[in-house]
Amino acid sequence: MERIHSAHNKFYIGAFEEDPVAFVTYHQEGEKLLVIEHVYVSRELREQGIGKLLVQKMVEYARENAKKLNSTCSYAGAVLSRELEYQDVYSE
Repeated sequence: MERIHSAHNKFYIGAFEEDPVAFVTYHQEGEKLLVIEHVYVSRELREQGIGKLLVQKMVEYARENAKKLNSTCSYAGAVLSRELEYQDVYSE
């Protein structure tokens, strides 16, 4: 498994930010809310838990920065709402 890299409003897997094999993008609303916009995992990496790993990275980032998370991405929203351990940062 490759390392998850950080970029402006993005966490990604791959050699280059411009051409990642998987990523999660987000934006900030107000001072305390991060909104996940999109989770993408390339076809060759699907069914390996990479999408959930990227959402988990967002949860860790939110906790480290005293932020809450919400999502306009249906996949990320489903992960956030069903994982009980994420409820401390999930803001519906």
